[in-house]
Amino acid sequence: MLPSQLPMFIAAAKEGSFSGAGRKLGVSASAVSKSISALEMQTGTRLFHRSTRQFSLTEDGQILFQKISPLLLEIDNSIESISQQNQQAKGKLKINLPDSFGREFVLPHLTTFLQAHEGIELDLVFDDRTLNIVEEGFDIGIGNKINEDSRLIARRLYTMQSGIFATRKYCEKFGVPASLEDLSLHNCVVYSPLGQGQRFTWPLLNDAKELIRIEPKGNLTVSSISAAKAAMLQHLGLTYMGRWHIESELSTGEVIPILPHHWSTPSTVWLYYSSKAHLPKRTRLLIDYLVDNIAQNAS
Repeated sequence: MLPSQLPMFIAAAKEGSFSGAGRKLGVSASAVSKSISALEMQTGTRLFHRSTRQFSLTEDGQILFQKISPLLLEIDNSIESISQQNQQAKGKLKINLPDSFGREFVLPHLTTFLQAHEGIELDLVFDDRTLNIVEEGFDIGIGNKINEDSRLIARRLYTMQSGIFATRKYCEKFGVPASLEDLSLHNCVVYSPLGQGQRFTWPLLNDAKELIRIEPKGNLTVSSISAAKAAMLQHLGLTYMGRWHIESELSTGEVIPILPHHWSTPSTVWLYYSSKAHLPKRTRLLIDYLVDNIAQNAS
């Protein structure tokens, strides 16, 4: 274990007195003297000759000084380097973000950001699971579900309306559900996030406007929302997703909303990170950039 008195020992050796070391370190001469005495007791070695007329390193003290002085200097330089890096727009950021939302809304903005900050490297992990960003080593997370952790700071990024959709061609062949009960009569494209081991249930409002969850039934299960969209566009059944996925298909009439009066209230997509304290400049820059550039409300 590294003795905490070593910086005072180095200062005293360089300054030639306890009082000089105290002035350099901003402490009293007696505090330096007590630290050196504690270090001598810990090592079992006298490190300084000291009397009313003499103050100098002993032979053992000189050996210790020569060995540890370069090491402490390297440690100081390393700390200074890290401090400077955190104050500059440089270094690596690891970001967890949902697959489809990340590709559609976040990725297109990052080209401009990286061009403006060439010293920053981004490591993007596209994953629909709700991860513990602290335990997994992420600097930033994005999603509509935040792992419950009092250490996390969250900023609103986007408001997303989700609901049930189907192609017009599918509805012309199989009909349009008129009630929640009718959903059991239709084939549904089921979404089962990779690694979670369970199917996503559809959050909907019943006739009393109470939130319920309906388990979809169908002959196709996929592990990503983008795959669910592709299957739905091939007329394989109903699916549940954020409206933003299919705005263009809705505008052309290729896709129609199903039971929109039963859709639950919009959800918020959050950008979250572990702490405001000692936040590196590169992290602050990316957070502010994404909040400023990503649309705040879904249509």
